Amino acid sequence: MFSQTSEYAIRALSILARHPHDHFVLVGTLATGADLPHHYLSKILQNLVRMQILESRKGSKGGFRLARDPDRISLYDVVNAIENLGTTRRCLLGQAECTDERACPLHEFWVRIHNDYLSTLQHTTLGDLVRFEQAAVPRPPEMPINKENIQPAAG
Repeated sequence: MFSQTSEYAIRALSILARHPHDHFVLVGTLATGADLPHHYLSKILQNLVRMQILESRKGSKGGFRLARDPDRISLYDVVNAIENLGTTRRCLLGQAECTDERACPLHEFWVRIHNDYLSTLQHTTLGDLVRFEQAAVPRPPEMPINKENIQPAAG
């Protein structure tokens, strides 16, 4: 339901959300980690700096970091910074005028779905995405410790 640009932003910010707040991450690292085009991602991230979702720093210890805690950045914040969600509700049938007063046959359905979509974006944070990703990664079964198989560290 959102643009490729918003998808790229969410993917990159999900990676940033896993880093400690005091670390800046290079755009190349983010592009590689999220398998995204470097130059396009750079433009997206600069826009998010202007929208105060990210902070950037130039130089050898530069890069990007989240401007606030991942639990305080909603997906709505991110997508709205790119797509201006307040102006994007269009008629599903492409009607020039589709309002509550002059509604197309799908108007009520689309208003309901659109409102649910916006609510979900508003109530889902980057922190939620990180927790989901962490829970989704299968962990190897714990191996019992067998002291006979433990080798002392070479010194």
